[in-house]
Amino acid sequence: MKLKFVELEAAALMSEVMFGHGFAHYGYFPDGAPEELTAAALGAAQMAYFEKLVEAIGTVPGDVQSILDVGSGTGSNARALIARGFEVACVSPSHQMNEMARAKLPQGTLVVDAMFEDFDHSQRRDICLFAESFHYIDLVTALSKAGQLADKGVVIFDYFRRPGFAHDDGTRGTHAAFVAEVARQGVFDILSDEDMTDAITPTFVIHEYLKNEKVGPFVQRFRAELKREYPWRAWIMEKMLGRSLNKLGRHTDRAAVFARNHEYRLIVLGRRNAA
Repeated sequence: MKLKFVELEAAALMSEVMFGHGFAHYGYFPDGAPEELTAAALGAAQMAYFEKLVEAIGTVPGDVQSILDVGSGTGSNARALIARGFEVACVSPSHQMNEMARAKLPQGTLVVDAMFEDFDHSQRRDICLFAESFHYIDLVTALSKAGQLADKGVVIFDYFRRPGFAHDDGTRGTHAAFVAEVARQGVFDILSDEDMTDAITPTFVIHEYLKNEKVGPFVQRFRAELKREYPWRAWIMEKMLGRSLNKLGRHTDRAAVFARNHEYRLIVLGRRNAA
């Protein structure tokens, strides 16, 4: 899990430097993969993802004002939501990412170092928001905890394991199990539930293209030149990073693999008998 946090930090930092928004989530491509597979296209799609998230929040009954951002990462979603007028509190188990969040969020914003399962705070919020964080949490526990903390509903923009996919990639449950658990607990109703897989997977198409066609060839040229000019430095680098660098340029068809093993959904839950 620590390696995953480092990868998320790196993605957020790159997004911050390149696009200014710092989003670490996938991109949303309602019209499919763009003709030009560029980092700029991915940055625009990440912004479109955020706009879709705000649209979903607006469908929760009762005029949402306050949000608990679960798995808030480096705070970019929270910062953008605060700029839209929401009051946002954050909870994440990564101290490093929370420090990045504290540095960019308005003074006084609550940022708690904790697993959502262990989060203990007396103040309830209108909704709990899970933007690519729900899949890390046991869904029974996540729904039960959200029932304790959310007065109006829950918004989930995240992926689930497809039935039959048993590989331990950190994804805690299937969509069918989620639907059944919502019904069993009886705290929330499913107001909307959209399959967004085809609109999300172009993210991987762009990643693969940039990795294989842009970054990979450059790195291979650099390795060859370093070996020619500074063989000892090249030897050290290969010992430390050789295996990882060899993956650059390797085609994995990640978009198809992801779609085969996961379904990405945008789900809005409304609390029963909400005031």
